[in-house]
This record gives sequence, C-alpha cells and structure tokens, in this order.
Amino acid sequence: MWSIFRDALQTFLTGGGIMYMLASVAFILYATAFAALAYVSRGNLNDKEAADWPKWLEDPANAPGRLGEALRYVVHGERLTIKTVQRRMSEVRMNVVAAIDRRLLVVGTLTAAAPLAGLLGTVMGMLAMFSGLAHGKGQAGMQAVAKGMQEALITTQTGLTIALPGLFIALIVKSKRDAVSAALARLESLILITRFHREH
Repeated sequence: MWSIFRDALQTFLTGGGIMYMLASVAFILYATAFAALAYVSRGNLNDKEAADWPKWLEDPANAPGRLGEALRYVVHGERLTIKTVQRRMSEVRMNVVAAIDRRLLVVGTLTAAAPLAGLLGTVMGMLAMFSGLAHGKGQAGMQAVAKGMQEALITTQTGLTIALPGLFIALIVKSKRDAVSAALARLESLILITRFHREH
C-alpha cells in the first residue's frame, strides 16, 4: 500500500506544476459530479411510483417526498385553474431542472478543461525537451529531454483520466434529469385530466 502511494506521489511530482492544476480540476469536478448524481438520485421525482399518483391526487397530504411537496404546491387553493396548474408546474420544473443544469454546466466545463490542462502540460514538457536538446550536453542533456518527455506524457494521460469518468457521470446525471423532467410533465398531464376532465 505504501509503495503504491509512493509511486503515485512520484508520478505526480514528475508531471510538474500542471499536476497541481489538474488535481484542483479533478477535486472540483468529482465533488460537483457526485453532488449532482446524489441530487437527481435521491427522492421520488420520477415515475417509479406512478401507480400511486391518482391516489395522491385525491389526497395530496399523503404524497411523500419531493414529489409530494411539488404536488401540494401545484394543487393547493380552492379556485384552481388550468393556467394556474400549468404556471405552478412550470415553476417546479424550472427550479428542479435548473438546479441540475447548473451542476451539469460545471461538470461539463471541467470535463472539457481537464484534457486542455493536460495539453498545456504536454506543451510545457515539449518545450523542456527542446530546451534540453538545444542547451544540454551529454548526460545532462539526455536527462532534460527525458524529464520533459515524462512531463508531457504524464500530464496528457492525467487529463484524459480525469475527464473520462466525469463524462460518464455527466451522461448519467443528464439521463436522470430527463427522467425527472418527463415525470413532472406526466404528473402535470394527470393533474389536468383528473381535476379538469369535465372541461375537456
């Protein structure tokens, strides 16, 4: 275990100063990505309990979780109209989906930034290589070239390694976000059909 940590630390230090930038990007990226994943996964803003929706529409007080909160907000009031239901559902959808989209924007931006930071490290490593070739002599020159090559390759690999899992997490979050949006649209249709069927 200690040898793995030592090798990882040695690799990190070999990558040069860009590795600190990549570490910061990775920390913010995964903290935001897992927060977004937790946000869309918890609660019942989905259609898994769709069979219970008609029962909850009859008595919204018994509806549990975040879906219950949304339902009680949308249908409260004695003089409920179709426009009121549509406006309130739009507010709920905007609040919920916008919160997910803000997290997805950060995740997407950092997922794109990680390979670019790795590419910056590649350029810096290549410059170090050329400097070693131009000014170094003998063993010292070869060591400078080898160090520059290591820095170039390690930063590129690290940037891609950080970005790929972030991309997959973003796809999962987006899929769940679309499911939440679809569930809210389906709930809105059910409310309109149930409460205003006589007007249709």
